[in-house]
Amino acid sequence: GDADRVAQRLREHGAEVPRLWRGGRRGYGDRLSPRELDVVRLVVAGKTNREISRILAKSPATVDQQLRAAMRKLKVSSRTALAVKAVEAGVFAEEETLGDRS
Repeated sequence: GDADRVAQRLREHGAEVPRLWRGGRRGYGDRLSPRELDVVRLVVAGKTNREISRILAKSPATVDQQLRAAMRKLKVSSRTALAVKAVEAGVFAEEETLGDRS
């Protein structure tokens, strides 16, 4: 508790004090999560949110949330732009390379 208060006080005065990881799942930052990649792959294949939810066994609301997160991370505002950006950015290049090795 004291260490947290000292760190907070230092931050208030402009010092850069790294925050300690307290466990739990780490985020992916601006990278797509594995599930977001699955959703984007299915969007590129032309599937609707409802079809994606059936394929991935997730609710349509969850698919919508993952789709919106992927759009935010790739800085696009439509499904079409998402598909184009994902292909142009080589989002699936690593998977294709791994697939060629098999």
